[in-house]
Amino acid sequence: MHPSPGDWNQFYSQFLRKTGIDLALYKPSQLQRRILSMVEQQGCKDLAAFYQWMNSTPANVEWFLDKMAINVSELFRNPEKWAEIENRVLPELLGKGKGLRAWSAGCSYGAEAHSLAMILHANFRGVHSVLGTDIDTAALNQARSGEFSDADVRCVPDKYKREYLRESQGKWTAQPSLKGLLKFQRQNLLADRFEQGFDLIMCRNVVIYFTDEAKDKLYQRFFDSLAPGGYLWVGSTERVFKAQDLGFETPLPFFYRKPLMGQKLWRTAS
Repeated sequence: MHPSPGDWNQFYSQFLRKTGIDLALYKPSQLQRRILSMVEQQGCKDLAAFYQWMNSTPANVEWFLDKMAINVSELFRNPEKWAEIENRVLPELLGKGKGLRAWSAGCSYGAEAHSLAMILHANFRGVHSVLGTDIDTAALNQARSGEFSDADVRCVPDKYKREYLRESQGKWTAQPSLKGLLKFQRQNLLADRFEQGFDLIMCRNVVIYFTDEAKDKLYQRFFDSLAPGGYLWVGSTERVFKAQDLGFETPLPFFYRKPLMGQKLWRTAS
């Protein structure tokens, strides 16, 4: 099957009208390859038939969104970066004992949000909040459950594993002490409104399929959502290429900081 540009445009338009999600903001090569794999899985003869199948029940739409999501995560993924969060970023943000407002954007099943909640609860006094958002309803339900697999916990430092996780039959469950810090809700990063005043935004390994234009707009919106002095943390294979143009400074690799009021440092991490 080789859909024409017109076939794809019609599919995108129908999907946008139904869900509010604009697939045209994703890189076409990877996106279309994934969709055609789903078309084949469902035994549909073309995109039009696949859309009819998808439109037949809400469960089919959720199946499509679940397949589109990239739910690859684990607790304390990239431990060296979490060490920088714990030892450098958070002490700077919380030096005066205030609470932290953090957002895990594209949170998947909540590994990143739970990792931050453990560090905050164990080391920093104050009233903290960690918001996790994702477009995948199934992933959000798992995030709310606080359940993780053996593979998810392999990088968790022993001190946090002992304090905040309980194991039973190959499943690890977060302790209730973390629940008060965490909130999970559904959100489309490319369309929905953002809250303001975050001290830390984590968006790691989420934008891989976004077009360059969509990334630029998203990073500008993240900048606007940060409080002065707040940090944006991106994945270890990602860069904000127009960081200075957007207003960010770069004090550490993969961390982008919104300057304090009246501050113009433009430091670049080496």
